[in-house]
Amino acid sequence: MFIYTSIYLDDSPVEGRAIDVWMPRKSPRPQAVFFVHGGGWRQGRRDLMHDLMEGFCDQGYICISTDYRTAGVTALTQLGDVTDGMAAASHHLGSLGFPDWPFVLYGSSAGGHLALLAGLAPELCQAQLFPGSDRPPVVGMIACCAPVTFEPWDDMFPESWSTMEAAAGTPFASDPSLYKTLSPQTHASKDSPPTIFLLGECEHMFPNALTIGLVETLQSLGVHAQYQIYKNAEHGFFYALTRPAQKAAFQDVMDFLDRLSLSQ
Repeated sequence: MFIYTSIYLDDSPVEGRAIDVWMPRKSPRPQAVFFVHGGGWRQGRRDLMHDLMEGFCDQGYICISTDYRTAGVTALTQLGDVTDGMAAASHHLGSLGFPDWPFVLYGSSAGGHLALLAGLAPELCQAQLFPGSDRPPVVGMIACCAPVTFEPWDDMFPESWSTMEAAAGTPFASDPSLYKTLSPQTHASKDSPPTIFLLGECEHMFPNALTIGLVETLQSLGVHAQYQIYKNAEHGFFYALTRPAQKAAFQDVMDFLDRLSLSQ
């Protein structure tokens, strides 16, 4: 059992604007892992990441899970909530003697989309909690079953498109440029953080081929990017550490984090 600290981002608590901070029992590893839950931009909670966070914390990583508002807001507003969560977590870690601690962002599905935007497009991230403050340094990203584009593709899963249009806040036909802005692949650059993509063999919402295309783009820019496809794994499979695919993904992520530690 881990004891963790919950921090509410507003003086009067707002549903969807809170973080949980887990500290390891031993000296922390050189990055904190910041978890963003999935749920189609319209549901989910930060505690859904707790089982996975326990495994990371056991390995010595400071872990933070964030909520974001899911009702009546757009993905850009949610990105602001995630950015505020990062700022609050960094401020809290500083108060514990870990100032400017590097972050690795982890996100699953819709949370993976928000995490990728937070890492690839810092210009979109407007922190409201500490205006003008520097966000924590993002030194890596872990994306599980995340959409890398918000623009339509052939043979889209209908549920995916309806939730994406709702998250955008306006139909694609009304503002195609917004959908390009909301596409993580738009923001790939030579300065992008190293990234690992965790993909399910049975993915049905966001085509693995599109993700592999982004990996190849990042690699062509000189960025370390990799992907792994897990046998019999479905969309959003990496929330626990009980099944073979989850255990394999965890080991791949630990290897990725070790590589980051060596490069820092």
